[in-house]
Amino acid sequence: MGCWRPRRLTHANLYVSDLDRAMAFYKTVVGLEEVYRRPAVKAGFLSNGNTHHDIGMVDVSSPLCRSGKPGLNHLAFETETEEDLVAGYRRAVAAGQVFPRTVDHDITRSIYGADPDGNAVEIYADTTKEWRTLRTGTVTKPTPAWTPGQPEPSRERLYHQAPEIRRVEDAVFHPRRIVQATLVARDFDGMLAFYTDVIGLGCKESSSDGAVLSGDCGQRDLVLLRNAAGLEPGLHHLRFEVDTMADLSHSERRAKSLGLALERSAPSAEGIVLRDPDGIRLRFQARDGGLASDPGAAPYLM
Repeated sequence: MGCWRPRRLTHANLYVSDLDRAMAFYKTVVGLEEVYRRPAVKAGFLSNGNTHHDIGMVDVSSPLCRSGKPGLNHLAFETETEEDLVAGYRRAVAAGQVFPRTVDHDITRSIYGADPDGNAVEIYADTTKEWRTLRTGTVTKPTPAWTPGQPEPSRERLYHQAPEIRRVEDAVFHPRRIVQATLVARDFDGMLAFYTDVIGLGCKESSSDGAVLSGDCGQRDLVLLRNAAGLEPGLHHLRFEVDTMADLSHSERRAKSLGLALERSAPSAEGIVLRDPDGIRLRFQARDGGLASDPGAAPYLM
C-alpha cells in the first residue's frame, strides 16, 4: 500500500526548445487542442477534454526550466479527492519522503517530488470541474504555494467522470487522451519501490524486461523498463489512445503523405511511433489494435 492511491496518469509536462513550434506540432500533428498559455513562464497546455491538459510544455528559456534542455519535466497522477491528496502527503512526510513543492494551481492543488532517477512527479487533486472556464486563452493568475490541509480539503470528486472528448479533424492523428508513459530506469528496483510503495501504483505485470504499473482506474499508466543495452535511461515514449485501427491507418497514410518520419509503422500492438520536434517519442495505439510479432518492438509491448 502506497502513501497515495492515484486513479491514473493524466498528463506529461515537457521541456521544449521552442514553445510556439512545439505547440503547433502538438495541435496539427498530434491532434490536441490548445487550452491555454502562461506567457510569464513561457508555458502552454493542450487537451482534448480528458482533463485540463494531457500535455503541458515549458520553454527551456523559462525560469521554470531546471534542466536547460528539452525532455521530460514531470509526470502527473490524479487522486480521487483533495482529502486523499492531503492524507497521502501526510503519510509520505511521516515515512520520511521528501515532496518539497506544494502549489495551488487554481484548478488543482498539487504536490511535487522526484523519483530515484530524478524524474519529477506531480500528485494532484482537481478543485473544480470548470477548468475550461478558468483556464482558457492567456492565463496571468499566479500559482501560489499551498499548505496541504489548509483550508479543509474537499471530499468531493471534482474530476469529470464522463468528460467531453473532442476531435481535431484537421490534425494528422486523433487521440482521445494520453494513457501511458514509459521510463527506462537507471535504478529499476528503487524506481519500482518508489512508484508502488510511495506513489501507490499497483504492479499489473512484471517480466525480465520491466514492469507495468496501474492506478485505480486499471489503465497501464506507467511502464518501467530495465536499463538494457540500447536503451537510454529516462523517458522512452508517451502513448496516446486512438479509437480504431481504421483511424490509425488513415493517420499513417496522412503522415507519410506529409513526409513525416515514422520511427515505427505497423498495424499491430506497438502502434505508430514518431518523434516531436525535440526528439521525444510519441506512440499512437488503437484500442482495437492487434498483436505484434517484431522482436524489436519489445519496449512498446509492455
